[in-house]
Amino acid sequence: MSNKIYKIILVVSLVLIVVASVNIFILAREYRAGINEYRGLEQYVEVVEEPESTSQVEEGEQAEQQETKESVIPVSLEIDFDKLKEINGDLVGWLYYEPLDISYPIVRGDDNDYYTHYTFENEKNSSGAIFMDFLNKPNMDNYNTIIYGHNMRNGTMFGSLKKLLNDDSIIEEDPYFYIFTEDKAFMYEIASVYITTSDSDTYNLIETQEDQQDYINYILEVSTWLWDKEITSSDKIVTLSTCHGLHSTNRTVVHGVLIASEDR
Repeated sequence: MSNKIYKIILVVSLVLIVVASVNIFILAREYRAGINEYRGLEQYVEVVEEPESTSQVEEGEQAEQQETKESVIPVSLEIDFDKLKEINGDLVGWLYYEPLDISYPIVRGDDNDYYTHYTFENEKNSSGAIFMDFLNKPNMDNYNTIIYGHNMRNGTMFGSLKKLLNDDSIIEEDPYFYIFTEDKAFMYEIASVYITTSDSDTYNLIETQEDQQDYINYILEVSTWLWDKEITSSDKIVTLSTCHGLHSTNRTVVHGVLIASEDR
């Protein structure tokens, strides 16, 4: 009897090993497909950095430079929006943060489910795409614009955001990330990093300045790491969000405060 049980356990174990191996193979293949797709999209984007790209935008500098029509945003991306929109008409912009090698198109669908499972080129893939909350305005005019991306094990997409939880020097050396739309360029300063849950108040879409102040108070309470940048009720915020672990309801969150914008 014990020999029979042993054989059953052995067979079950072998089946589980085979299933796990197949799943790993499929996941690895989808990762490669996702990486290759984004590499193919790089031909439509060229990064142009001005000489003082790492200098901090001082208070009052933005207004002064706007008056003289000088660029206040030190990083420029030349993006072929026409070609990218031929591939995917849901394109709303491009996200760029050099220290974490984040340089991806942002799409906005009819819901928050589709691009969890489909790539920028509309291929079914567990890697999904970098996408904006479908309730947000694509012109970045909300108080809180939420952008989602998968926490890829190979560090691509938003898989590198978790580094900000463990290494303060990354933000200290360069706290600025950028979003480029067809018409405007936006510069954000990272102000907060923390872990939360998928049903937390982090994912509230703010409609009034009063609500924004409540949201800021919430950020101050839950943040694991706070930058020196002060957040006010009139600020526009971008929230970058990704899963904190496989099959986990935890999320890694990065808040950036808009500090400069200009026409392209």
